[in-house]
Amino acid sequence: MEVVRAWRGLREDDPLKEKVGTAIQRARRAVALYRDEELALSFNGGKDSTVVLHILRAAHALECGGSENENENENEASRGVGWLSFFFPSPDDFEDITAFVRDASEDLGLGVKWMDGSFKDGLDTLVRGGVRAIVIGTRQSDPNAKGQDVFCPSSEGWPPFMRVNPILDWTYADVWSFLLLIKAKYCVLYDQGYTSLGGKKDTKKNDLLLDQEQGTYKPAYTLTQEDEERAGRA
Repeated sequence: MEVVRAWRGLREDDPLKEKVGTAIQRARRAVALYRDEELALSFNGGKDSTVVLHILRAAHALECGGSENENENENEASRGVGWLSFFFPSPDDFEDITAFVRDASEDLGLGVKWMDGSFKDGLDTLVRGGVRAIVIGTRQSDPNAKGQDVFCPSSEGWPPFMRVNPILDWTYADVWSFLLLIKAKYCVLYDQGYTSLGGKKDTKKNDLLLDQEQGTYKPAYTLTQEDEERAGRA
């Protein structure tokens, strides 16, 4: 599997090696604690959920004795992954986001479940269906990350499940270093100047990536001011 090979190929003194290794170990713990039918991935097509998708795939392969051969992606797509992946579509979604979710689902055999209704009601449906833990791409810089840990029970008043945050301590630079390292496909909007994706009504390109001379925007991975990741969000 490309993720495992790329991670093991990093120099020992590369900070990303420890970050990736720790994230995989966290996800492996979730895979060990919960049966496939009890584990789910929240996949919204953004960069962070794309990272945890690949982290979870690597963790599942390592924990369950999966193959690391060159055809692993093709084999996995044909047989499907063991866990549930889900996506809450919205009329305000960028078309490129929904297209990426569909493509990733097909390419990697995710079988993404498209949820209806509100987020809370959808989670309740998942929990009543047997889901006990949900892997999420939350990072400490996210607005909703305050007080969260790697393994964190859902908030009071919400359906009961365990939130699993494998990349909670990752930075914006870590996210892009990882995606570029494993040559992962990601939503094309990130190559058009967007650094954080929400709905069409509250998301615009990050002006810090505007090339004034060319009148074009640089890719998201070129942003160096990490505290300006959400500069394009209302």
